[in-house]
Amino acid sequence: MIKFFKRLDQKYLKICMYAGATVILTVAILFILSYSGGFWSTLWSMFTAVLTPVVTGFIICYLFLPIVEKLEKLYSKKLSKGARAAAVATFYLGVAVILGILIIMLFFALKGGIDSIRELNFKEIENFVMSLYAEFGDVMESLEKQFSASTLPLGKVSDFISRFIGGIAGFFSDLMFGVIFSIYFMLDEKNIRDYWGRVVRLINGDKAFEALKSYSKEADHVFSGYLRGQFTDALIVGILASVILNIANVPYGTVIGIIIGLGNLIPYVGPIAGYAAVILICLVTGQYDKLIIGVILVAVIMFVDGNIINPRLLSENVEVHPLFVIAALIAGGVIGGIVGMLIAVPTAAFIKLQFEKFLDKREKEKLSEEAEKSA
Repeated sequence: MIKFFKRLDQKYLKICMYAGATVILTVAILFILSYSGGFWSTLWSMFTAVLTPVVTGFIICYLFLPIVEKLEKLYSKKLSKGARAAAVATFYLGVAVILGILIIMLFFALKGGIDSIRELNFKEIENFVMSLYAEFGDVMESLEKQFSASTLPLGKVSDFISRFIGGIAGFFSDLMFGVIFSIYFMLDEKNIRDYWGRVVRLINGDKAFEALKSYSKEADHVFSGYLRGQFTDALIVGILASVILNIANVPYGTVIGIIIGLGNLIPYVGPIAGYAAVILICLVTGQYDKLIIGVILVAVIMFVDGNIINPRLLSENVEVHPLFVIAALIAGGVIGGIVGMLIAVPTAAFIKLQFEKFLDKREKEKLSEEAEKSA
């Protein structure tokens, strides 16, 4: 037996042994995975449950960190310590005030118009909320009776409703924890950056660290330009739509404007959300003449946004083909929901940028090879 192995080519024998070991290891891993599916699915669910608010917090920190840094510079002139903490607290206090104003505006828009602000009292708000709760209970009771009398699959309907409510609750839960993560990221941003830079340098070397810095700069250019530009565009379009629709006396113009602004954060969603909101609200309120006016005004606003506002805000970003944008949005929605759709387009733009750099490098290499052959 020993003589037989000595006669074999040692080089090919090692290759066969490595190949056999790889096959055995692969089969063993697949066997373990097939008989422990529940464990791995639970582990993956836990991982995604933690990852989503972390990514949300990172995006919030990334978007608004420049504002916090400017506030920190102002506070550092008067405070020797705690300037960053004061800046973060001021920023979130301002966000809370803005959200409070928006909620009040929405309340009075739903109540009957901005003019009702003069008659603000907490008893009226309480009565309005209680009336909504009573009306909601009556509607749900009526729906239950209608569903019971019909032949619709009640199990599927209730399952859809519970999933929808669960999705909304999950979104706000992720947002809340994302805000908490963003506060820690803003407070400790310098230490986090220095720590992970040290980790990469010590584990992978200076060359990998320099390559990571280069990729980070390119990613920052693409992501910061797109995300901040898109948020600015959504803010401008939301305010513009609210003002114009209220001037035209379209019912719930402020609500429709906010819906358009939020929808405009994701490409192609803003116009769809605007048209749907106008049509639904005008049909429910019975103001059919305002429906036509509202649709025309939304079309004009979207035209101005698509041809003037959005190109100016996003002019320095890498252009991505519309089909690639749609594919990226679908993939981002499947992977990360709304957060995934928000970062899908800049991710696609970054991938396109790296692919074009790779093609340019290959083209230069081929040209140099052809020059050497001709010489």
